[in-house]
Amino acid sequence: MLIAQKSRGTPVTAAAIALLVVLAAAGAWYATGSSAPDAPARVLASTPTPQAAPAGTAAAPGPRVGLPGAPVEPAPADDPARVFDLGFSGGLVVDASTVTALDRLQSLLGENPTPEDIAKLENQLRQGLPREDADKAIKLFHGYRGYNKEMTTEVMAMGVPQTREAADALLARIDAVQRRHFDAGAADAMFADQNRLSKAVLDAALVQMDTSLSNPQKKERLEAIKRTLPESQQHAIPEQPPESASAPQ
Repeated sequence: MLIAQKSRGTPVTAAAIALLVVLAAAGAWYATGSSAPDAPARVLASTPTPQAAPAGTAAAPGPRVGLPGAPVEPAPADDPARVFDLGFSGGLVVDASTVTALDRLQSLLGENPTPEDIAKLENQLRQGLPREDADKAIKLFHGYRGYNKEMTTEVMAMGVPQTREAADALLARIDAVQRRHFDAGAADAMFADQNRLSKAVLDAALVQMDTSLSNPQKKERLEAIKRTLPESQQHAIPEQPPESASAPQ
């Protein structure tokens, strides 16, 4: 059964919102005179994100920076259940790739789906998955819709953090929104790696903007931040601080 798709636009995903806020903070490094080719804002901005899908189709998953979980193959619009991964021994797998699956379901429905559209999607998931997995997938889908709405209103309203306190408040708000819409296990499985990368990028941005630190001090702190990340994510932290806007060495 195909979901009837009207031209309603594509939704802005919560992952994209969080990335925009972090990128804006990282972009402040350029105001300090940084021209490092590997500045995180440049690295992350050049990283593909899930693209909007044509109406009535599921978007192919875009790569995520260093996040675990193989990307799910594109599913036909008449079988959206295939965006989810089932383990070898059965059971719906919930991990970082689940976020991509939920993004693709949202793209399939559009920005403002009708109750009928949502009911049809739920029916397709029940037809394509074992009952327990279908119930879990539907719960995740509705949780993700609520999560996206709150990210749009709450997180974007906080603006770009310029201080340690503001950065901590932003990360705490993102974590709170995640846990309002998902149980602790699902939230950790889906967002832990993304949250760790966001924290590291914000921490590095604050180091770069701290004019009380000398360049050697900044470099030492940036290296310490980089060590908190897996190797696949470390390229998001610059090797060298900017030459200007630092304390006398």
